[in-house]
Amino acid sequence: MAETLHLQKRGGVWYYFRRVPKALVAAIGKQFIKQSLGTSSLTEAKRLRTIHDLNSDALFVAAEKNGIGAGKGSKHPVLPLAMLTEHVRSMIAIMDRQSADKLFKEPPADRASLKERQADAEYELSILTNPADPRQHELVGRAGQRLLDQIGADIPDLSKAAQFEEIIRRGLIELCRRRLDRCADRYDRSYYDSLFDPARPASVTLEELSQTYLAEKGEDYHLNGVSPKRLDKIKASVAVLCEIIDGQMPVHAIDDDVVQRVRSLLAQMPSNRTKLYAGLSLDAAIERAKKDGKPGLSSSTQAHYLEILRDMLKVAVRKKYLTSNPAEEVKPLKKDGVTAAEKRRPWTDQQLREFFMGSSFYRSCAPGAAKPYTGKDRDWRFWLPLLMLFSGARPNEICQLHADDIARTPMGVWYMSMTDEKDGNSLKTQASRRRVPIHSELIRIGFLQFVDRQKQQGASARLFPALKPNKYGNLAWYPVKRFNEQFLPAAMTLQERQSLYSLRHNVRDALRRAKAPAETLLAVTGWSPSGKAVSDIYGDPGNPDHHAEYVEKISYAGLDLSFLYAPAAEV
Repeated sequence: MAETLHLQKRGGVWYYFRRVPKALVAAIGKQFIKQSLGTSSLTEAKRLRTIHDLNSDALFVAAEKNGIGAGKGSKHPVLPLAMLTEHVRSMIAIMDRQSADKLFKEPPADRASLKERQADAEYELSILTNPADPRQHELVGRAGQRLLDQIGADIPDLSKAAQFEEIIRRGLIELCRRRLDRCADRYDRSYYDSLFDPARPASVTLEELSQTYLAEKGEDYHLNGVSPKRLDKIKASVAVLCEIIDGQMPVHAIDDDVVQRVRSLLAQMPSNRTKLYAGLSLDAAIERAKKDGKPGLSSSTQAHYLEILRDMLKVAVRKKYLTSNPAEEVKPLKKDGVTAAEKRRPWTDQQLREFFMGSSFYRSCAPGAAKPYTGKDRDWRFWLPLLMLFSGARPNEICQLHADDIARTPMGVWYMSMTDEKDGNSLKTQASRRRVPIHSELIRIGFLQFVDRQKQQGASARLFPALKPNKYGNLAWYPVKRFNEQFLPAAMTLQERQSLYSLRHNVRDALRRAKAPAETLLAVTGWSPSGKAVSDIYGDPGNPDHHAEYVEKISYAGLDLSFLYAPAAEV
């Protein structure tokens, strides 16, 4: 932002000056928003500009949405209490400077005049501090309405109106005490009420902080090629946190009590809340879920929310809205009974045999089948589970393969190149960039012949061109959905925490049975390492020649796929 954007200096005093968009002039009733900031300090003017910018933006949005005006009979935008508080602080700061300037320019002529000024301040202070005095409501109400008229805002909510009036009352008390100090020639303190500490940063709401956080996260993800799906997931989580805490809560008010309430509600929140209880408030959804006996969020999901809250408040600390992060060490209330390794269970040997050997689909794909399968989904439906079974690759890594991603090392090892360097490709992590040796069983079944056929469409043609990406560019979304919802249940009985993705865990276990080193597990399956040795950055740890012998040892008890072997396949 330019240093003097929306600021003009007239007669030594800074003014807020902003042009109203042409399309909104008729609704708002004027071409310019102009208001004295009551200060000659550019630093102070820039601080006040932030408040007026927020207020003007709210006015423009309301005018655009409702066509409201600022003239007689018009409705004003309803501002958050945190924003109104900043306007009160600004008003009190201006009135205090005016009072000090008046005392300097028009000092009392004698002691009697000084005593009279002291008496006026004490009289007003007695009204403001006596809740039984009927004049208090009149005094506070008049000051509050004057401010609302000045900024063009309404407070239709009675509870917020009471809070607003209390802030006005505290501000007027602060003014009286400062006037009395000046009359007594005391200058040892700059404020009484911490709300009106001149050094206190402007109150920023959680919602405003979340926008800053998401903007930073969005820029980071864009520059580093992270999938938009990751950012959308974070946006959804931020929206839930703003619902739990109240997006209009000032960030400086977020303390351990607030964080513990978030922690407690996350532990009670039902899983799949938006699907099961669409339209219900969080509290109502929790009550319904308890009655319906629905499961709550997993510990890992709760940890995800708390991690985002922690990261948001880190931004607040960095921006000096908070002095410390109350969510720094917070963890979910209840731990999962299932370990991370058990989140997905591999298929049993019996299930592998049922799906691949007993499946009518695979039988119809065998060479010489009496009634060959000719559906349009034949290629990806046939190869996706087989490639996962002998490589451990993720579904989307396989679905986005191009014909020229299948290559051979100088030593003669065939491999698949998992890369995000091609247009439309994406990988989960940096560790996902790798070259995976191709198991000889896949070659016997005819994978290389299939690749050669696809190359007839061009060297860079996709292996499965019929697949269309979803809005995040994921080509596997439809195949995974079909397998999990239809193909797998039709062929075998799935157990809890089993899906197509479970085949990655089958490969992990098969490599462990083959006594493959940790380096091979990482290089073949693409799991992110928990730690990094210095030697990992030297040489070519992902060279397929280094890992082919272990991939070749991937096997499953009783699984015989010889009925799928291609007649002319050579290994």
